[in-house]
Amino acid sequence: MAVTQRGQNYQAVLMLRGERYRKTFPQKGDAEAWEKKVKFSVLNNIEIKETSKTFWTFRKAAEECMTIEWVGEKSEKENESKIRLLSEFFIDYFGTDEIDINKIDTEVLDKFVKYFRSKGNSDSTINRKLMGLSKIMRFAHDRKKVLELPKFPTKKEQKNRIRYISREEEIQLLDFFDFSWGSVYRDYYIVAVDTGMRRGEMLKLIKKDITSSNVIVWDSKSGKSRDIELTIRAKKVLKRITLVLKDTDRVFPISETQLRYYFEKMRNTFPEMADVTPHTMRHTFCTRLVQGGKPINEVKELMGHSEITTTMRYAHFAPKRGTSDVSLLDEFSSGLESCI
Repeated sequence: MAVTQRGQNYQAVLMLRGERYRKTFPQKGDAEAWEKKVKFSVLNNIEIKETSKTFWTFRKAAEECMTIEWVGEKSEKENESKIRLLSEFFIDYFGTDEIDINKIDTEVLDKFVKYFRSKGNSDSTINRKLMGLSKIMRFAHDRKKVLELPKFPTKKEQKNRIRYISREEEIQLLDFFDFSWGSVYRDYYIVAVDTGMRRGEMLKLIKKDITSSNVIVWDSKSGKSRDIELTIRAKKVLKRITLVLKDTDRVFPISETQLRYYFEKMRNTFPEMADVTPHTMRHTFCTRLVQGGKPINEVKELMGHSEITTTMRYAHFAPKRGTSDVSLLDEFSSGLESCI
């Protein structure tokens, strides 16, 4: 096989003694020299230390990493979703996610960052996607399917600014999600912002996890269950929804893809809320509790944080007055009952 041009690079591919060898270079001369070196080494039974006889595509590496590292773990669903998003980038950039994982270099990672920024992702969200891709590539590298790992960039995250929903924005969101054909997304918003549940916890919520006054989160990121008191409006929403459900039925029968789609439509409608995502509901819940005087250690338990340092990010919202409880959320939503 000959050296062929692939975009701005040159790829050398050989099939010798039933084995396939492939490597990409920025210069054609380097590819040709490598091709001759490999051919000579194989024909003379010399070990090739610089390359692997086989390679993995991104999809293959992701599938193997998923099977070995993530299946059966609490992060399984989250990583499945992350892999789908990573694949979307490679399909957009290369036309397929069946690309040689060795082609993922610093230039590709720069494109990766720009791509997800154009999708409205924050630097912290991009960092998590980069961490997922890095994990997959290190997994492949440990199995000698990647010759060299690129340097992964880390975007500087804003530590002090926490995006939360104001009362005026909440009125806009409740109105936007009040679709003529159904209110599942409006209901989702109310329960999410009044319980602080994570997206995955919301989508896994079933009828028997709900009591007359509380919702119980059994499967959480921290590995601990937690009991969250319901606000008046959240009780009304959940009572209405669960009247027709069986104990094991999901309360919100929607997918992550559908949720992302409608939040993207919302952001297009309200450019001033371009940084609002489903996770903003969780930030809002925590912020409102701290603003109302709820002690940080109690907020930590309601949020399901593993470490108090995570909750302390919200400490600057605390007023200089006495403590309160979850009923302060009812005070915040007072006057919005007509939205239920």
